[in-house]
Amino acid sequence: MVDRIQPDVLVVELFPFGRRRFSTELIPCIERAKTQGAKIVCSLRDIVVTKQDQTRHEDKICHLMNQYFDLLLIHGDPTFQPLELSFSRVKDLRCPVFYTGYVVQESDKFEPELPLVDRDRPLILTSVGGGRFGHELLFCILEAAPLLEHLPHQILMFAGPFCPDKVFAVLEARAAQRPNVTLQRYTPNLTAYMHQADLSISMAGYNTTMNVLTSGVRAMVLPFTGNEDQEQTLRAERLEELGIVRVIRPADLQPRLFAKRVFNCLQQQFPARSFDFRGVEKTAAYLRDLANAKTAVSEG
Repeated sequence: MVDRIQPDVLVVELFPFGRRRFSTELIPCIERAKTQGAKIVCSLRDIVVTKQDQTRHEDKICHLMNQYFDLLLIHGDPTFQPLELSFSRVKDLRCPVFYTGYVVQESDKFEPELPLVDRDRPLILTSVGGGRFGHELLFCILEAAPLLEHLPHQILMFAGPFCPDKVFAVLEARAAQRPNVTLQRYTPNLTAYMHQADLSISMAGYNTTMNVLTSGVRAMVLPFTGNEDQEQTLRAERLEELGIVRVIRPADLQPRLFAKRVFNCLQQQFPARSFDFRGVEKTAAYLRDLANAKTAVSEG
């Protein structure tokens, strides 16, 4: 692929901060690109997943970054989540390091009028990303729904395009018994619904969290902790410290307790967000500058 495309800049997502099990594929690709004069860029989210042997993990990252990479782009805001909080060796990296701001969808492209929404009733939006995980959250909300019927609201639930058919069938059967719940598998306009919702209840994935922040919706988020992954927990708890979201913990997934938390959350006013969301624009600018510098050197 490198021989066919002959890139001026090769962008590698996460590696070597993660995905090192693919190093036997990625390193030959990087080495081949470098022999052709390409600049190598690491594209990284704002949090590095902690390993049991963190010192050894960071040693390997520094070695690979300093051997192969020309630029590190961190898709985050250092005033909120500096990389140093999860990776202590930033100063040992020899390549330039830039924060781009968070990469988010542009809200002005969404449809102002959406199906499934009753404008006369407050909207509680529920989503679990792709739907492979988070089923316990959906089932808890369905069990809590009758306890919320005294509120003049509607619960709009998206199970995700990859929710297993057997799980979706059970969800569908239970949702049919809840007059205040509308269940759908998927929507391409999730952020548009967030802009209209009074409360968003979701998993704490990066993209969903960014949608929460840009929409300004009240939010309750459940971090994914499978495979000992702490990225979502660290980001969600930091946002909770700032009063911006409420974190859902496993002990909260009891219908009566959960309904109480939902009610309390609907009564609260959350502070305004002021993070850097120019990730798309600034990433493009950094890559363009790197490509132009490479071209100028080769032409000179």
